[in-house]
Amino acid sequence: MTERGTAVITGGSRGIGAAIAVELAGRGCDIAVTYARGVEAAEAVAERCRAHGVRAMATPFDLGRPDTAQDVVEAVREGLGPPRVVVLNAGTWSGGRLEHMDPDEWWSVVERNVRGNHALTRAVLPALREAGDASIVLVSSAVGLIGFPGDTAYASSKSAMIGLGRSLAKELARDRIRVNVLAPGFVETDMTAEVGEAARERIGRRLVIPRFGTPEEVARAAAFLALDATYCTGVVLPVDGGWTI
Repeated sequence: MTERGTAVITGGSRGIGAAIAVELAGRGCDIAVTYARGVEAAEAVAERCRAHGVRAMATPFDLGRPDTAQDVVEAVREGLGPPRVVVLNAGTWSGGRLEHMDPDEWWSVVERNVRGNHALTRAVLPALREAGDASIVLVSSAVGLIGFPGDTAYASSKSAMIGLGRSLAKELARDRIRVNVLAPGFVETDMTAEVGEAARERIGRRLVIPRFGTPEEVARAAAFLALDATYCTGVVLPVDGGWTI
């Protein structure tokens, strides 16, 4: 195990998750990335992490299969040792106005994002206690702070992540486990690639920094909360270009 210990990043095969994995590898963490699909992409991220001289692995985890959370923890423990850092980045999105969205689809977004992350958090707690001086970073969203039209399901699930993180911070302080929440805004990822130019202009007018962020900018904030912010717990840190001001 490296001095920094092992970090688990869910949804680490692309976008923000991949950037967080590489950033933490560059700061000396052994890395385990989880993926729901796309094992090749996840293995490619693990290889980028190994280029920093750390150990890295990819392991499957689907938020829709919370019963497999313990399998993920055991795979990481066997391959890299007990995790010291967990970044709960994986999430699913489906949009539509409340009255137009199928109720089963609406609840599926909430259940996957909340129940799946709850399951992995619960499963990994004994390993975090074993590792000592551990931290959890929950990746919420700026829409969980201020909402967004057509995003009631996603925003509800991301607001729940904020409540979960703040409550866990109080529960786990005695175990020397810090818990903080990251709230990215509009970031250049697969999820925002199809946002049209007119919509980008409307969004840009509300941003203090008038552009979408990059995954690397979010990753640096995640690494700060995970490793450097040793006197911070229960923090909700927007990384959103000033959108939520």
